[in-house]
Amino acid sequence: MAKGDMYKCEECGLVVVVEDPCGCATVDLICCEVPMKKVKKAPEKKAKPAVEKK
Repeated sequence: MAKGDMYKCEECGLVVVVEDPCGCATVDLICCEVPMKKVKKAPEKKAKPAVEKK
C-alpha cells in the first residue's frame, strides 16, 4: 500500500484512501465481510480561475 491508494467495497460502495501507510507486508482491508478492491485514483480536478462579475 502507498499513500493515495484507493480501495472500494463492492457491497456498499465505501471508498477508503490511504493517508499514512504502515509499511506492513500484505494488508487486506475488509468491509461487509469481504476484502476491498483497489481502484484507480480519480483524476485530480484543476480549479478554474475565479471570474469577477461586474
